[in-house]
Amino acid sequence: MNCSHQVTRKMILHQICRTARFLITSLLLGSTAAVLAQQRIATEVFTADQLRNGERAYQASCGGCHGMDLRRTDPEAPDLTGAAFRFGWQGKALAERFEKIRGSMPKAAPRSLDDQSYLDILGYLLQANGVSAVSGGDVVLRPDPGLLQSLRIELPLNTQSGSPAAGSGRRR
Repeated sequence: MNCSHQVTRKMILHQICRTARFLITSLLLGSTAAVLAQQRIATEVFTADQLRNGERAYQASCGGCHGMDLRRTDPEAPDLTGAAFRFGWQGKALAERFEKIRGSMPKAAPRSLDDQSYLDILGYLLQANGVSAVSGGDVVLRPDPGLLQSLRIELPLNTQSGSPAAGSGRRR
C-alpha cells in the first residue's frame, strides 16, 4: 500500500506540474500577445490620399511657422524633421502626438481643423520622416482613440534629411 500511495502521489504531483506549466505558458503567451497588440508599430497606416490631404493641410495651416520643408521659419516653432523630431516622436503613441497637435496647433487657433485633417497632417509628418503609407491604399486611419493609443511611432533608423523638399520621405 505504501508503494501504491507513492505512485498515486507522484501522478498527482506530475498532473499538478503539467497544469501549472500550461497555465503559466498560457498567461505568458496571452500577456505577450496583449502587449504586442497594445504596442503595434505605426508603419504603413496611412493611405496615399490621406498623405496628399495631409500635405495640403500642412502647407495651409502649418508651413508658415514650421516651414514648407518642415524646417522652421519661425524661431519659436520646432523643426519637424531630423534629430529633434526623432527625439520627440520615437516610440510615442499616435494618440499622444495627435492630442498634442490638435490641442495646440495652429498656434493662433488650436482645434480649428477637423480631427481627420489633424490625422492627415500627422501622417504627412511621419511619411516625410520615413514612415511609409499602406500599399494598396485602402486603409484610412480614423480618429479612433483606442486605435491611436495602440499604435506606436517607429521611425526608420536611416532617414536622409527627412525633408519632403529633398524627397527623402516620399514614397508613392
